[in-house]
Amino acid sequence: MVSIPKSVHRERIEENIDIFDFELSEAEMGEVASLDRGASEIVDHGDPAFIHTIGTMRIHG
Repeated sequence: MVSIPKSVHRERIEENIDIFDFELSEAEMGEVASLDRGASEIVDHGDPAFIHTIGTMRIHG
């Protein structure tokens, strides 16, 4: 799971970046681990066609 914080206010951006101000208990870690279904919900990372597509992508900036 990835979080992409969004804000236009400097103070909120700094708060959003500070992600190391808490700890999960063993029980909470167990709950997070139980969410793993062993497969991606979006793409099949084992699909050769997908891997080829990702491998050939270029970022233009």
